[in-house]
Formats: sequence, structure tokens, C-alpha cells
Amino acid sequence: MRRAAVALALSVAGCCCWADPNCDDRSGHGTRAGHGLLDRLRARRIAPLQPPTFSQYHLPGYQWANVDRVLVLPFLNESQHTRAGEEVRAAFASQLQRLGRFEVVSAAPDERDPFAAQIHRGGKFDELAMLALAKRTSADVIAHGIVTHYSPYPRPRLGLILQAVGPAEAKVVASVDGMWDTTDAALAERCRTYYRQRAKPKPAFVRNHSIVSDDAFSEELALDSPALFQRWVCFEAGNALLELPVPGVLSPGANLPTAAQNGAPNGAPGAPQPAVPPATDGNVK
Repeated sequence: MRRAAVALALSVAGCCCWADPNCDDRSGHGTRAGHGLLDRLRARRIAPLQPPTFSQYHLPGYQWANVDRVLVLPFLNESQHTRAGEEVRAAFASQLQRLGRFEVVSAAPDERDPFAAQIHRGGKFDELAMLALAKRTSADVIAHGIVTHYSPYPRPRLGLILQAVGPAEAKVVASVDGMWDTTDAALAERCRTYYRQRAKPKPAFVRNHSIVSDDAFSEELALDSPALFQRWVCFEAGNALLELPVPGVLSPGANLPTAAQNGAPNGAPGAPQPAVPPATDGNVK
């Protein structure tokens, strides 16, 4: 019954080859709308596990469950877009808050802004300054990031480095380094899948009119809206930083997916490959 309903919908849309997975109708009989629906149905049916597009490191034995408060420093922006650092920092802080695991505090862009730059460019941090900063803000972890590359235009790209420093340990306890480039079709589909699987808000009704939230069209706008794209990147990067599963990404040490794994359900959890760990004396490699 469901298959018949899909066939009827595609017939109405003008798609004449919905059942043929190898169909490439260039004769003009099928409509763009029909083939768009066909592509989306195929994407939902097949969701292969993907190799990670970022690396990660976690200090052995470190427990995020013991963290109550996280301070997010201003992000260092190395891209051509002047507001990229502020926008991505805001998206990252929002993602941490949505997890509901700890209190998130965003530092104002004052004297702490050069502090983030010192960590990245100098390759090390001042342990005394880190302890003083943690004491002033009662933070268990201090996080900072670097936007290495950003292009908001379709298809968008974002290079991001995240590092979490434990003041008590005087070490980097977790880090993520990667490039999210949606010119890769598989990665672009991962972005759409993230918004496709999110709960859609119900429209509000005012008299005889329906008001639909922007989130109702988030799947279609995921690669066109800079804000939606940044939110998705920060979701994946934030999960990797906290050693949480990243849907659709291979687990650490896993082999490339086999033919059987390529048919895995959409959104299968996984995590990125581990990176070379920073030095244990506080230096950041």
C-alpha cells in the first residue's frame, strides 16, 4: 500500500522511472520536482557509513561526567569573513547548552581574545593564566576554537579546530580538527539528514492563517543558510569533542564500510578517527 502511494505521488509529479534505480531520464518526460522527490527517497533508503572528515583526541581517563561548567573563549578567525569567528562561537556555545550536561559561559571578547590566539599560534599556553581564568569564572574546562576556513556560499565549507583545556590537569583534554566541505555529496547529504531527522515544529494558527517556523524548511535550506550549516558543523564537532557518537560516521579504528554496511539504517552512530595527541606538558601540537 505504501509503495503504491509513493508510485502515485511520483506519477502525479511527472516522474516516469521511479522504480528503476539506474534511471536517468533526460528525455524531458520527467519533471524536476519528480526527480527531486526520487533523489530524496533514494537517499533515505541508502545511508552508508562514511569515513570521518575530522580527527579527534581525548586525554586517556578524562571524564566529562565530572565537568559542571565550561568557559567558551572567543574563537580565532583566520578566514576572509570578519564575523565567522563570532558566529561559529555562538553556534558552538548554543550546541553545548542544548546538551544540558553542564553550564556554558561565553567570555566577552576582551583581553581573553588574544589568549586564544596565543594558544593556537604559539603552540602552548600559560598555565598560571589558565588557572587564574578558571578561578575567576569557576570553570572546570576552558574551550576555544579556530575558524581556519569559511565559505558560506553554496556549497558551504567550514574548517574548524576545537580544543578543550583542563585547568586542573594543565593539559589539552580533548581536541577536534577538521574540514566540513559540502562539495562532497555524501557530506552534504549528512547535513540534510541531520535536519531531516529533527522534530519539525507544528505551525501556529492565527485566525485563518498558518504561520510556519523557519525550522520547518531546515532540510531544504541546510546548504543555503549559513546559520543552519554552522549549527550542523558545531553539532558534529561538539559531539566529537565530548566523545559522543556522530551519526553516520565510522567509529574509531573501524574499517571502510562493506556492501552490507552500506545498507545500514540512516543515522547509524559512529565517531571520528583519533588524532595524534598533544604533548602531555601542556604544549598543543
